[in-house]
Amino acid sequence: MIRMARVMSIDPAISPTVVSTLELAALIVVDIWRDAPKSVDRLGDALSGAMPTIGRAIDLADDWRALRIEPTVWWLAGPLAASNDMFARVVGALGDDGGATDLTGGFARIRIAGPDWRTILMFGGVFDAEDPAFGGGSTVGTMLHHMAVRYDVVAADTVDVFVAPSYASDLLHNLRGAVGVA
Repeated sequence: MIRMARVMSIDPAISPTVVSTLELAALIVVDIWRDAPKSVDRLGDALSGAMPTIGRAIDLADDWRALRIEPTVWWLAGPLAASNDMFARVVGALGDDGGATDLTGGFARIRIAGPDWRTILMFGGVFDAEDPAFGGGSTVGTMLHHMAVRYDVVAADTVDVFVAPSYASDLLHNLRGAVGVA
């Protein structure tokens, strides 16, 4: 992959925004094929919470997070140690109305935390991350530095970026460059 030259950056002496990698987490993709309203209710009951609406993400019990990425598709991210139990709960709740796929290791996660996270996503991005409506609990798939990514706004000052592991090093380099840290 060709590394992009840094054109602009945020002065790290002024901004406490930090770009870091997160530990590997379990990632389960849930796809509902039929009887969506009832299947979503069963899934929410099995996971101890209502499932998020399209473009939204919520925290679930036991350090799990649900991201709704398509009308009938959710990502569940959480602790590796609990992945087998979560997978079984999801499959049990869906029955024949959907399926689950374990994608653990299929994405790396990069966290941008601090007051300038929105500005950093604008360096090399094609999504308007500065829109105030894109706040806590929002999720969207887009391109960043020519890489397909998914943003999960986990707090008012923090976004997690999901990216293919093969691109993670280059994306981390580009994001740290935007913060002014090579």
